[in-house]
Amino acid sequence: MKRIFTTVHLCLLAITAMLMMSCEKEKLSGVLAKETVANVKLSVENRIDIGSGENFTLNNDELIIPVTINLSGASGTAFNVQVTSNLDTIATLVGSGTLPAGTIALAEQTFNFPPVIDFAYGIKSTTFNLAVSRSFVERNHSKLLALAIKISAPSKGNAIEANKNAVIVVINAAEAIAAEDVHYISFASAGSPYLVPNGTNYEIGTQDLTIPLNLALAGLAGSDFTVDVVPNDALVTALINNGTLKNTVVLSSGSYALTNPKVKFAPNENSAKLELTARISELLKNTKKKVAIGLLLRNPSKFQLDETKKSIVVVIDPDHFRPYNGTPFLIKGAIGAVSDMIPAAQYDFGGEGIAFHDTGGKDGVGDYRPNDNVDVGDYTPRSVVGWTSDGEWLTYTVNVEETGEYELNSLIGAPGDNGRYSVFFDDVNITGILASAKTPGSYGDQQPNRTTVQLTKGRHIMKFYMNVGAYDVRGWIFTRKK
Repeated sequence: MKRIFTTVHLCLLAITAMLMMSCEKEKLSGVLAKETVANVKLSVENRIDIGSGENFTLNNDELIIPVTINLSGASGTAFNVQVTSNLDTIATLVGSGTLPAGTIALAEQTFNFPPVIDFAYGIKSTTFNLAVSRSFVERNHSKLLALAIKISAPSKGNAIEANKNAVIVVINAAEAIAAEDVHYISFASAGSPYLVPNGTNYEIGTQDLTIPLNLALAGLAGSDFTVDVVPNDALVTALINNGTLKNTVVLSSGSYALTNPKVKFAPNENSAKLELTARISELLKNTKKKVAIGLLLRNPSKFQLDETKKSIVVVIDPDHFRPYNGTPFLIKGAIGAVSDMIPAAQYDFGGEGIAFHDTGGKDGVGDYRPNDNVDVGDYTPRSVVGWTSDGEWLTYTVNVEETGEYELNSLIGAPGDNGRYSVFFDDVNITGILASAKTPGSYGDQQPNRTTVQLTKGRHIMKFYMNVGAYDVRGWIFTRKK
């Protein structure tokens, strides 16, 4: 009996609870039915001027402008609004005189902002950031820049106040960024034109000449960026035609190479290096003339070019790079003075057809000037050229101290008496065809072969021509006679 009573009580309690919950739901439903969410109207300022004020921030990459959207009251619910730009509006406003003539619209890809702005419940305004490329502002440093930003399509039944749906942002670039803070990219290598050689502003290899050129960034360095370097033959041609560059020819872009034509400035670095390489043989094709290379900076991924220093003309004196030791062999001018021997193996740079002509492959030691086919014997130090053939020749740059008569001693090792040779100065045969004397010790026993020649003071190219190459040659010694 007691158990039945308890069960009845529990059932009654459950029914009572259910009835109470149903009543509460009916009450809440009635309240919600009567409650209405107050919609709001959105608005933006008609114009924001950016210049000498403090309504923006500036970092090394961007100019950041806060734009505020105001509500007519506290938002009754969370909602969002669309944000777009209209570049055509700026041209219209300039045409109507609303904006000054010369004002230019921000270019595509030079700015960004959120396409959708979210509003939380209960707020009266919200602010988003318009980020503008600092590089674009700097590149247009003397101008007014403008952008039209429009808000539209607010959700949840909210609306936009009449004539308050767009803001014109006007940037006075010269006021927003001080002139001394503008970033400029330029060639920093001194000299116009830039002369090579000038001290040690080059590196020379067995075949190539490498010229490092410095680039500079004015202004505070930040994240990395690149700038392209391209040939500028037209600039060189103009300087030759107007007489600025004398006795100079253009070195065509196919005769040299840029190791890194897209130069990268590393993060937080104000300098970068470009390397120009030229084949010495190409330089030396221009006998007794200087060669010039024009280069131009363009397409920086960030910042702007210094218009006065975005190009450079590199003028190279090829004759400087011809002598094997960097300077011509000296032929002493004092009466009785005996010059140091000119070793045959130390022929000029310039390669086949310029510094030498060799008709066969590489005989002798292979590790000495390995890119040349001149046949050098295994002597220490390297001095002797052997395996000679008819019509082969070698050249040497010399400097004669004084005009006068000299004894020329050619040290030649010949197993027979049929060898013939000639010596030229600047392509003029000064010896005629001479016979090489037979030596007791064959090729390795190089002995004197003397003749008298007339030399003129100054720098010359001496050529040893092998009319009949049946010998080894160690070198040449000049002695001043009178």
